[in-house]
Amino acid sequence: MKKNIYLFLASVAILSFSSCEDTSVKALDTSFASFVTNTLDIGVEAGSETSKEVKIYTTNITSSDRSIPVMIAEGTDADAGAYSVPSTVTIPSGSNVGTMNIDIKDVGLELSTDKSLVLRLESSDEMITGETLTVALSQLCPNSGIKVKLNLTFDSWPEEAAWRIKDASGAVVLASITPFNYGAYTGMAGSSITIADCLASGTYTMEVYDQYQDGGTDYSVTANGVLVFSASGNYGAGTSSSFTI
Repeated sequence: MKKNIYLFLASVAILSFSSCEDTSVKALDTSFASFVTNTLDIGVEAGSETSKEVKIYTTNITSSDRSIPVMIAEGTDADAGAYSVPSTVTIPSGSNVGTMNIDIKDVGLELSTDKSLVLRLESSDEMITGETLTVALSQLCPNSGIKVKLNLTFDSWPEEAAWRIKDASGAVVLASITPFNYGAYTGMAGSSITIADCLASGTYTMEVYDQYQDGGTDYSVTANGVLVFSASGNYGAGTSSSFTI
């Protein structure tokens, strides 16, 4: 980030002025390079691909091109076929800004779970580099649909849990099981799951039920990452709430 660059320059100034043996200010030969940001989100529709430009800044300008190796770092869990990254990024002569493209394909991506691509710039004797860049890769809904995610955390009796989402006309668009009933999550005591699907813009109602009528399962629903419904488990026989996306 730019903040890192400014901190590095400040450190250079302090070191230069603190020497008792030489009071002249000397520029260090070593430069500093960093991604413009530490995090980035890239979404791609099912079966398609996309590309995103990323900028890299350095603290100085030189009269010749500089090449910085780009490495895949620890923490990457995306399928290798889901991304293409150049092996180096070039800082052109007369500039302190370089650009590179990250190409993303819908390979191994799912609506319910994002994947991570972590990149780092390789340091050298001539170049100190900053923090890694973590890219969150996600599958988008087609035709400008809205990604709805349901996160469920079960208690000791998950078989008692049931839920459904209805549209404005009362039609069921998503449900724990079809035909609607209890028992969808038998054997999943103490676990958590995420369910994702695509919905069109509109008003919907989330309905939660508990067969034993004492609550238990925790629910949260997001639409394109925005929380639209939650229930902590203290809802007795059930609860419901409408939301617009």
